[in-house]
Amino acid sequence: MDLIVNPRLTKKDIIVLYSSVGWQKDVENIDNLKKGLKKSFVIAAYEDKKLVGLVRALSDFSTVVFIQDLLVCPEFQGKRIGKTLMLHLLNYFGAVGQIMVAAKPNNDARKFFHYLGFQEGQDRQLSAYVMDRRVH
Repeated sequence: MDLIVNPRLTKKDIIVLYSSVGWQKDVENIDNLKKGLKKSFVIAAYEDKKLVGLVRALSDFSTVVFIQDLLVCPEFQGKRIGKTLMLHLLNYFGAVGQIMVAAKPNNDARKFFHYLGFQEGQDRQLSAYVMDRRVH
């Protein structure tokens, strides 16, 4: 597996990856997604030159990092790609005090993020709120 920081992602690669995990709303406005990826900190995972995963973060590089996306193609899940992407991202932002991530509340996500040292927001009286203004 090869990791590339802030890669040049093609529309096709983005569509294939996001579609593979069922994130159709993002794919429906691919031009906005592509712009967003360009303005984010991205680490991409490639297997034989195929995009198989990525993590995307937004940050002020001083006080907070917000992890927007963590995706791994289903056929590559369970191979430590997500863990590797997250560890590289956490290392890169090592001096930043607060790291936040929004994830669907399921046991797999909960176990994964606990394993990496994250705590659930409600344990610390924090909540994640989302306003989804994408076209349905």
